[in-house]
Amino acid sequence: MPTDHATVSYTSVFAPRSAILGELGAGLAVAQSFVHENRIRQAASSLGAAVFCVRASVAYARARHTFGRPLAASQAIQFPLVELHTQCEMLRLLIRQTAAAMDAERDWRDVERTLGDRVAMCNYWANRLCCDAADRAIQVHGGVGYSRHKPFEHIYRHHRRYRITEGSEEIQMRKVAGYMFGFLGTEERVEKATREKVPEDDVSKSAKSKI
Repeated sequence: MPTDHATVSYTSVFAPRSAILGELGAGLAVAQSFVHENRIRQAASSLGAAVFCVRASVAYARARHTFGRPLAASQAIQFPLVELHTQCEMLRLLIRQTAAAMDAERDWRDVERTLGDRVAMCNYWANRLCCDAADRAIQVHGGVGYSRHKPFEHIYRHHRRYRITEGSEEIQMRKVAGYMFGFLGTEERVEKATREKVPEDDVSKSAKSKI
């Protein structure tokens, strides 16, 4: 998709101390602070769109009748929407918990070390969930759902790009993995991850199964 974004470059530019944000040499931390705030906002946006798709699908399934029965009477319609609804409710709690923890963090530089993985979880899962919900809404609504008479195709296109911008899904998952396996985070979290070992019983069982 073509854009009208300009390309700007600077050569031999002097920046006075009054123009420096944060500490000298710590510009990445400033940028990451903005990125984390944007990612959690983006997650909330995608969650809201996902909830809209699920609710619209439920309302349509209750009103639409085929062969003398409402679509809502079919488990093939119910179960996918139940799964999406469940995921929306769980994600809502994670987003609120993470956002509250970000607000409570006194030093914004610590957000990356203490909450970076949580923000990444919220972002990548919310964007993926929104796409799944929009796709399901199109399926439930049938042909009219695919058309521009309904907002679902626009929701899919709009939120599908969020799985690339602000850090792709792969980047977000890589960050979560870094915290899980002890490569990123605070010293305490890294130490805890490296201390965790597989129980001896599990190791022996695994060895015997290979034999």
